[in-house]
Amino acid sequence: MKILIMLLLFITSVTAQQYKVTDVKGDVNYRTGTSETWTVLKAGVVLNTDDFISTGEKSSLKLNESGNIVTLGELSAVSIASIKKMSTDELLLALAMEDMINAPKSNGKNNTSNTAVYGEKEVEGNSTSIKANDFGIRRLNGAIQLAKNGLVESSVVFAKETYRKYPETKQVASYRIFFAEILFGKGLYEEALGEYLEIQKLDLSKDQKNKVESNINSINKILLNN
Repeated sequence: MKILIMLLLFITSVTAQQYKVTDVKGDVNYRTGTSETWTVLKAGVVLNTDDFISTGEKSSLKLNESGNIVTLGELSAVSIASIKKMSTDELLLALAMEDMINAPKSNGKNNTSNTAVYGEKEVEGNSTSIKANDFGIRRLNGAIQLAKNGLVESSVVFAKETYRKYPETKQVASYRIFFAEILFGKGLYEEALGEYLEIQKLDLSKDQKNKVESNINSINKILLNN
């Protein structure tokens, strides 16, 4: 029942939206709904919630929704549904939903199993083919673009969704640290701590290791004093 209530709350928080493309530079494509066909995106096109955008090298675009301008840079991919403002409570709800989706599922024999998708499946574009892992990185770049446009809550949710759909992207420490720092900065200490503890297991540079250890220590002190 708790899961159902959370799901209903999450669904009602998602509203239909449209973005008009006001400027396109370089190689920019989009696909609609569940379609696997990518189409060249041109200025003037109106994109709906279920559309997805991908930009190539040295490419960018601007979107306008009721005066709200969003810019997407090169080698990035985002869903229109992810371009939205969220409250901290909505972020926490979305993170809880991701945790439930990622929870190990019983196979009926008193043990659990997780199914992950790996490999080099190709996502067909208009002029090029993007390998699945590369597309996952483009999605993470897109999540960073969301944060740079001030949509930091949405950026974390989109990144989490990307980690679930493209598991190998979780091994790239720089992205993991970027989004963990957003959680830390918003005062979501338990959520940030969980991320940092996972990041600690990755192959980190000296600077990354020092930063992660420093933030873990800071969060532990904060939690102990609360």
